[in-house]
Amino acid sequence: MKLEFSSSFEKKAKKLFKKNPQLRKNFTKQFSLFGTNPDHPSLRLHKLQGKRFQQYSIWIKKDLRAVAIKKSSKYIFYDLVTHDKY
Repeated sequence: MKLEFSSSFEKKAKKLFKKNPQLRKNFTKQFSLFGTNPDHPSLRLHKLQGKRFQQYSIWIKKDLRAVAIKKSSKYIFYDLVTHDKY
């Protein structure tokens, strides 16, 4: 599975890592898993509904989610949000 990360996604991630360095470990684990097996249950990959019906979300930690758009065979991650924000 091909993954891409937008510059805004990377900026948000860096900010979060500064606040919580342990979070980098969760990111590494989840995106490594996603790259090899996007259907792994611990990712909780699902398509969003409502105004975000063309987007997908994976679980990172607690209520933190990574949001992506799927284009052909790749996912482009562009946002990090808490569960209540989407």
